[in-house]
Amino acid sequence: VQVTWLKRVPGGHSTEVAVLNREHGEHVKEPYAGRVLRGTEGALEDGAIVLRNAVQGDEGDYECHLITFPLGNFEGHLTLKVLVPPLPILNPGPPLEEGQGRTLAASCTAEGNPVPSVHWETEVRGTNSTRRSAHARSASVTSEFYLVPGRSMNGKSLTCVVAHPGLSHEKRITHVLSIAYLSDASVLGHSEGWHEGMEGAMLTCLGEGNPPPTYNWTRLDAPLPAGVRATGDTLAFLRPLAASDAGHYVCRVSNRVATKEARANVSVRSNS
Repeated sequence: VQVTWLKRVPGGHSTEVAVLNREHGEHVKEPYAGRVLRGTEGALEDGAIVLRNAVQGDEGDYECHLITFPLGNFEGHLTLKVLVPPLPILNPGPPLEEGQGRTLAASCTAEGNPVPSVHWETEVRGTNSTRRSAHARSASVTSEFYLVPGRSMNGKSLTCVVAHPGLSHEKRITHVLSIAYLSDASVLGHSEGWHEGMEGAMLTCLGEGNPPPTYNWTRLDAPLPAGVRATGDTLAFLRPLAASDAGHYVCRVSNRVATKEARANVSVRSNS
């Protein structure tokens, strides 16, 4: 009994991979030496072999020729596909800012054999476009996700999901969106009940953004009164109110996106 394994090569020819002979043992040709083993320890008529450490160059059509006496000769064919699992890469797009039009948020690329599939998981509204590229022994797919940036998207997740026959489970890469924005400003805290001698008076500036904004307090036509402390978004009167505290107070909220301001007309009622 003799078993011969051949691989079909371009041009219609075949090259020898291994010969298994009952009397002369096993003979394996390069580049398969050390990588081809008998599939079983049973009868040679089984003819099975194991190819270890398969590489993409091993992919192709194979023939098995079994020579027996007195039963005759038998032949079989198979096609070997070598799976190459992808290593996906996610690349964020340019900085996102509220007010931009349709902008690239991120792209995800995966290369493997056969071609992987790529899709996106997110609660953010957007569109995607996909393109494929063929290579010598693999194929790649790139998917781009586009959106119109808005502050509600800031901090939301955008996940690239890659599936492939060579993966035991889908691969996920998550990108957290950062949308630069600045909200309108407003000042709270003042009421008509402010009066001379009142303690604990305070103004608060409301304004949020990404990156976090800075706050600057001023008073129109005059400097801030003595005994007043500006700390971030808060302007605190550390002493009882006086009539001279009345005036127009301005809070400016700024980050790299914009500067917004809000005013409060503070009146202090006399106790007399």
